Amino acid sequence: MTFKFIKISHNFFFIFFLNFCVFQARPLRASQIPTIKVLILKDNKIRIRADRSIPFTVEGQRFLNKKFRGLTLKIENNRKIMFFDKNKQKIYDLKNKDKFLVRTSDSRGIWVGQKRYEGKLNIFIGDKNISVVNIIGVENYLSSVVGSEMPTKWPMEALAAQAIASRTYALKQKGNSLFDIDSTDKNQVYNGLESRTFKTKKAVRATRSLVLVYKNKLINALFHSSSAGMTENSQDVWKNKFPYLSSVKDFDKNNPKLQWQKRFSSEELQKLFPRIGGIKQIEILSITNTGRVKNVKIQGDYGSAQFSGLDIRKKMNLKSTLVRFKLIKENDKRNTTSTKLLEDKTITYLVKAGDNLSDIAYRYNVSLSELVTFNSIKDPTLIKINQILLIPRNQVKNVSSNDKTLVVSGYGSGHGVGMSQWGAKNMASKGAKAEEILKHFYKGVKIKPFKRYFL
Repeated sequence: MTFKFIKISHNFFFIFFLNFCVFQARPLRASQIPTIKVLILKDNKIRIRADRSIPFTVEGQRFLNKKFRGLTLKIENNRKIMFFDKNKQKIYDLKNKDKFLVRTSDSRGIWVGQKRYEGKLNIFIGDKNISVVNIIGVENYLSSVVGSEMPTKWPMEALAAQAIASRTYALKQKGNSLFDIDSTDKNQVYNGLESRTFKTKKAVRATRSLVLVYKNKLINALFHSSSAGMTENSQDVWKNKFPYLSSVKDFDKNNPKLQWQKRFSSEELQKLFPRIGGIKQIEILSITNTGRVKNVKIQGDYGSAQFSGLDIRKKMNLKSTLVRFKLIKENDKRNTTSTKLLEDKTITYLVKAGDNLSDIAYRYNVSLSELVTFNSIKDPTLIKINQILLIPRNQVKNVSSNDKTLVVSGYGSGHGVGMSQWGAKNMASKGAKAEEILKHFYKGVKIKPFKRYFL
């Protein structure tokens, strides 16, 4: 009798253990997967069509499960209209705040402009624009985002790191009324079915539901293309300080975005800065510890003005704020990649063990005070190993206010905060796993399956 009881108990325990493991490993059911509302288009003319002969369904106040293969919405001459392919002569007048739901059973999705999307589409009629919002499960959304944000030929662990960062970022945005997230680089790029591949789907499946948390809350998982050596502290770019968004060493060498140059003619500068009459002189007032521009002062023909680094980047459409400026004569036709001009560019120097500022200044033929001022160093006796110093060899000199070209020498691409995508790629190429990559760029975080209380 005792033996039988033990046998039954062991069987019961085995069944319990088996069920526990199965349920723990079981992926989220479709009903449990969070959805995301993505703004995919905002325009005054929008064309929507079926991919094949399978029609899509339009629902709204005027239509109840009507099936069509093409739909056009327009705002012109203060009139808002809509018509269907089958009957272009029948025009429907629309009003502000009208909305429609479009859905399809076609696995190839629905064309909105030049891109295809799965899931459902919400269409909102505004005063001057029509908005199209894609409602889609976050896992399917991510299989496109990963391919939109990273080349799919990159290592799988880099794609997996991108999937976890992008999932975290997207879910952190949830809770808005019209849409949660934009489909451009204002948030993260989403190109619908056009960017979904076998590798991106595999990366998303391998990381299913995993997110980055700090003190059991989703982090603001920012990422960028390339920091050019060191990522930036969040508080040095924006006002908010996040402990997990601290400056760390990047591994983004040998990438095409590491170093670049952009030139502006005097005519272009006049158009960009009309109030002060272009740029006659530009002075960097302050930089961050990694060398990014925080504030500049510009002197033009009609006056002067100060701008933040972010404002200058946006106004001049620069790839980053890790830039230096040089005014040259407009009739100087020499190739900007010549040896002489390369020598005039700002040089970045990575501090090594045993270095001191005096030796570095002597090596590059600049004064110690210039080096201290240029890098905003408070104590010249304290410099850190792996700190990036900028050597002030391209200080802007006055040039005649007529005949001048502004040369902007830049490094990296993006705001420089959080994960560097080129850094992730190079780490993965050397064998780093997604978890190692993410915990390098986001300090003190944990990777956990998503729970709603993380929001």
